[in-house]
Amino acid sequence: MVLSLLRNARDRYPDRTALVYDSTRISYGQLYEMSTALSSGMAEIGLQPTTCIALLLPNSIEFVQSFFAAAGAQCVILPINPLLSQEEIRHYLADADARAIITNSQLAPTCQAIIAALDPTIKLIVTEGSVLATHTFAELAQRAPVVGAPCAPYGGAMLYQYSSGSTGRPKRVPRTQEQLVSEASNFLATAQLTADDAILCMVPLFHAHGLGNCMLAMAASAAKLVILEQATEDGLPVQVPFLARCPRVLQLIADEQVTILPGVPYIFSALAETSSQASFDLASLRLCFSAGNSLPRKTFDAFLARFDVPIRQLYGCTEAGSVTLNLDHDISASALSAGHPLQNVHLQVVDEQGQPLPAGQTGEILFTSPALTSGYAGNAQLNEQAFRDGYFYTGDLGQIDAAGRLYITGRKKLFIDTGGYKVDPLEVEDVLHGTIWLTRRWW
Repeated sequence: MVLSLLRNARDRYPDRTALVYDSTRISYGQLYEMSTALSSGMAEIGLQPTTCIALLLPNSIEFVQSFFAAAGAQCVILPINPLLSQEEIRHYLADADARAIITNSQLAPTCQAIIAALDPTIKLIVTEGSVLATHTFAELAQRAPVVGAPCAPYGGAMLYQYSSGSTGRPKRVPRTQEQLVSEASNFLATAQLTADDAILCMVPLFHAHGLGNCMLAMAASAAKLVILEQATEDGLPVQVPFLARCPRVLQLIADEQVTILPGVPYIFSALAETSSQASFDLASLRLCFSAGNSLPRKTFDAFLARFDVPIRQLYGCTEAGSVTLNLDHDISASALSAGHPLQNVHLQVVDEQGQPLPAGQTGEILFTSPALTSGYAGNAQLNEQAFRDGYFYTGDLGQIDAAGRLYITGRKKLFIDTGGYKVDPLEVEDVLHGTIWLTRRWW
């Protein structure tokens, strides 16, 4: 079903640009052919339906191609943050029982070491030539695509991500193809994305924010996805502060006529602080939205003053993707609101007994959505608490005003914010005591 989003876009606009990465431009016709060819290559080396494939990649064309290819092969996709430690990566690979890893040459030695310790039969697919690879990406991507292959329905898990949810420790969140398509459809209808839009992807694709609101949104709407390329030095990728990338981001917005700008508060704060000596035309922007943490009013005001574009707040979680989006006409008065529920999402604020609260009173946020996971993998006790009567009890505190707008006020349980991620204090204790995995949550 997820591949059908891309196929439908190809059928409507085969020659329209789907991806822009640095100087590379790929059409929808090319992207669909590339993805189905790689999907055929996956099947030929034994990556059958339900096989878990880890994507340990930065934002790139290869990430997008691999995602749709694995979806077409009906494999389970495990996106992993490429900046994690070797032990953290090993933990997620083991927990999800990944049987293949797609990564780049920089991370190949780390993966090889993990495979040697974990299971030598795990396949290593490297995007550039590497002596460590079981298979090269180019080798698999040259297979002949299955022309006109049906996107057969498959009800099992298609995506694994990890969330702190409403309690500590990493929890595996399985989501189906149908749930991901529902998420894309709900967001598309609410934000009114069209094929004329251009989305700038600065947030990580391995994260639910980037995966849903950039990549899936692109395919569902047949919009153009512009990926901020990695910074390089002497031809090698390097990590640099986002502040140093701001002029490039503003230039991309102007050059590619970007209309949709997803981000997190830090990104918008950094952009607002960019030197005003250079002039950039941002007239194409029609929707900027921030997730990952509550947007400070000073960031909203600074960005609006600098670029004359308001930042809207979006609320979401790994368990369902986007939940609410602020599209209110009274922009200034509702600046701190996370907006109204997306299409097909029903949201409530309840008291300790689970009873709905009247407008203006603070309680726990719960919602139901066709994009919502059915529960955490292997955690029946927690599922009984967090998933009740079709609703997900988020552990977030908030209130709904008389106009139906949601305001986030806090957490039932304390989390530490770090760069838009939510880290449970118990995990910090684990690190201090020698247990190394960290969990990320977003809203």
